[in-house]
Amino acid sequence: MGKKAHANASLTTHMAHYEAYMASYDIFLWEKIAPYLDLLPPDKQGMGKAYYREALLLTQAQINVLQIMRESCSRPLPCGDMPGYAPQPFQSKLLVEDLLAHDGGLFNLEINTHLKDTQEVSLQTRPPHSPKQQTQTTSLQQGIALLYLQMYRVTTEPSDLQRSLDYVKRILRNLNGRRVTFLCGDAGPLAVGAVVYHKLKNDTESKECITKLLQLQRIVLATDADLPDELLYGRAGYLYALLYLNTEIDPETVPQSFIKEVVDCIIESGKNLSREERKTERCPLLYQWHKKQYVGAAHGMAGIYYMLMQPAANVDQETLTELVKPSIDYVRHKKFRSGNYPSSLSNETDRLVHWCHGAPGVIHMLMQAYKVFKEEKYLKDAMECSDLIWQRGLLRKGYGICHGTAGNGYSFLSLYHLTQDKKYLYRACKFAEWCLEYGAHGCRIPDRPYSLFEGMAGAIHFLSDILAPEKSRFPAFELGPQKKGKNDSKVEA
Repeated sequence: MGKKAHANASLTTHMAHYEAYMASYDIFLWEKIAPYLDLLPPDKQGMGKAYYREALLLTQAQINVLQIMRESCSRPLPCGDMPGYAPQPFQSKLLVEDLLAHDGGLFNLEINTHLKDTQEVSLQTRPPHSPKQQTQTTSLQQGIALLYLQMYRVTTEPSDLQRSLDYVKRILRNLNGRRVTFLCGDAGPLAVGAVVYHKLKNDTESKECITKLLQLQRIVLATDADLPDELLYGRAGYLYALLYLNTEIDPETVPQSFIKEVVDCIIESGKNLSREERKTERCPLLYQWHKKQYVGAAHGMAGIYYMLMQPAANVDQETLTELVKPSIDYVRHKKFRSGNYPSSLSNETDRLVHWCHGAPGVIHMLMQAYKVFKEEKYLKDAMECSDLIWQRGLLRKGYGICHGTAGNGYSFLSLYHLTQDKKYLYRACKFAEWCLEYGAHGCRIPDRPYSLFEGMAGAIHFLSDILAPEKSRFPAFELGPQKKGKNDSKVEA
């Protein structure tokens, strides 16, 4: 056994020496090529220089990895003998800055090419043939309107805003009043329409959308309504629509009295179920959907708690401390040893790593809890979620936002915002690289392949946020910074 171990170690050492030497030689060749890059045609210089920068960084990273092996061998690696090529501590910051370089960076060029090639393809819709298809088409068109609004935010191209308006107009002609949430109901198209019209300086149409949105509140507050509290189909989804207007237009666009009534309704519902389940002490706010107590962001408690902690919701500190905080801690204690979370309180299977079910959704609740309560345990748990997503977050289920790689990638962008640690931005970039090879991994084709939350539009949204990571936000979930001051679009109760 000793001879075999020695032979393996010797072979590994020789391979490391050889690979390090070849990597150093690669750097030598790239630096010889560098002066000739300026001779390329102008339209090719940006790509050529981007390849050059990335080649140097990646080759140096390879040398650094191999350099670690020198600690276990007696001879120095050949690269250490070559002047000017001593290994430097590799920092993801350098690679990220190269990937996101604004002067024709390779990653930017690849993303822009991908967006140009796929954006129009993804935005094709077919006429509906049934009420169910009508609902699906409306949801699809709303997601695409939101995507074009996002593209306008990133590119400031007026044509993107106009395209968003075109889709908004189609949707507003077909509202059915059966659902009231942002993602899957009338509240979303009305809220997006109000924002688009506001940006186009059409205050009359914007106010009309806001008025119709506020009229939906009677359905949300009705005690006899069979309405859940979760984000996709319930009261939290309607609450998001109200908060979205106050962050995108003006803090007083929706009166605080409207917001408070919805918040109070959500809180009372959670307290009632907690009493019924005899969990008042452990989990003061308990929620369920279809008779199951879900944990994740889409249908579960993580998404509801996250909305209640939003600054724009103006939930009083006593409620946050006495009701929301212990409920969050109750969910925290359901964490698997891997760092993942169950899809529901009754499910003990550590399987799903999605925004809708699992750590990629719960991480947003934990980050918001850290912002509100300033306790390190929430940040620590969020970082553990991030590590789990990094290990298991590239999904065969698809590239989308709800249960795909793009949605998981947003967890890294959000944690980067919170910590400013370039490691998380690097991880987001690597997930974006996976999305750039859309369709090449044998992933399952989603039921709605062009939609924002299941399909290609979501991947495009994520890629566009990678281009401007400091301004990125998870669509229909994270809120932008709240505006200050009054605005003409305010609507009185």
